[in-house]
Amino acid sequence: RSPLSTIHSTASYLAALNAGDRVSAAAARLIRSGAAMQALLDDLVDFNRTRLGLGIKVVATEIDLATPVADELEQIRGAYPSCRIELMVLGDCRGRWDSLRLQQALRNLVTNGIKYGTPGSPVRVTLQGDPTEVRLEVTNSGPAIDPGILAEIFDPLKRGVNHGEREDTGTLGLGLFIVREIARAHGGEVDVHCEGGETTFAVHLPRSA
Repeated sequence: RSPLSTIHSTASYLAALNAGDRVSAAAARLIRSGAAMQALLDDLVDFNRTRLGLGIKVVATEIDLATPVADELEQIRGAYPSCRIELMVLGDCRGRWDSLRLQQALRNLVTNGIKYGTPGSPVRVTLQGDPTEVRLEVTNSGPAIDPGILAEIFDPLKRGVNHGEREDTGTLGLGLFIVREIARAHGGEVDVHCEGGETTFAVHLPRSA
């Protein structure tokens, strides 16, 4: 993690210099690449914890989930400035959860939507509070996921063809698996459905977990 931290801090310093478009663009590429490497490292650590029987570690506190969700989306918009990411918050979204873990799950789902969604179309995030749970949904437009893939989409280390028959060469195939494990660590679950040219992943978070 220390080399990654050095890369990120140096790139951030270069970006703040305002030394011209070429330097700023190079710094932005470094920041995005460092963030991607950090995400891969985090997923590997979490995967190894599950294989050792330790599960995903969560530290729950009383939060309004709308705040960390909005904060995380701002970070993602900075990493993907050409992508449109929309947020809708409905109802009471307060509960006892691990905000950092749920930001991690959101980041995995949104970047998945950006990668496999129709270029130029928005990724929509909906946070809705119901009496018994809060539901976090991420929706992208594009071809439906093949039923054969849908059945194993949350299994670990499943790289390969997904939406639109495109090859996933930038991940280890752990992102959706980690999302499921984070949801389960909160006493919840995650599901996916395709309808009307859209794919929606929904994380269900019980208030009383």
